[in-house]
Amino acid sequence: MKAKEIVLVLAVCCSCSSLFAQKKEWKFGSQNYAGITEGESGTGFQLQTINGFRYKTWFTGIGTGIDYYFQRSIPLFVSVSKFLSPGKLPLYFSGDVGINFPWVKNGLYYFENPGEYSSSLYWAGGLGYKFGFKKNSNGVLLNFGYSYKHLINETEYTNPCLIPPCSVSNERYDYRLRRLSVKFGWMF
Repeated sequence: MKAKEIVLVLAVCCSCSSLFAQKKEWKFGSQNYAGITEGESGTGFQLQTINGFRYKTWFTGIGTGIDYYFQRSIPLFVSVSKFLSPGKLPLYFSGDVGINFPWVKNGLYYFENPGEYSSSLYWAGGLGYKFGFKKNSNGVLLNFGYSYKHLINETEYTNPCLIPPCSVSNERYDYRLRRLSVKFGWMF
């Protein structure tokens, strides 16, 4: 892990541990989603779980999941949701920001070189609707959003030649993946 990633993970852990020292107005909550993403690189599937605390109309927590868009990866992020008026119109805004860790598949053929993927930025924002139960925090969630997934791939190739040593070529691919998402979930 890079120094920036370690600092981000430590900051998130410290901020979440300070929540335990608060009054009992903070309650544990969880949001679990399954969704589809659509963008220029095709369609992908995603699973997410966000676990944290509710305070009045706010929900904040740490999330992770599996994202199959373009290249399989595991996002680790901080999520914040604001419910507008839970009693009347249960709309909510949500935002996520964190790090995207690539989960590279092995090559299908012996000559493939997938290169080295680096972890990078992940963020998402959305508007959702909670189909809830009266006087209960449980509910079914429907979220429409936009997200960004960044992947960096560095590959090294040895060029063919007749007399060694052969020259080495380095290539860097910088994928900035923007996509729309629809997620269905359960909140408790």
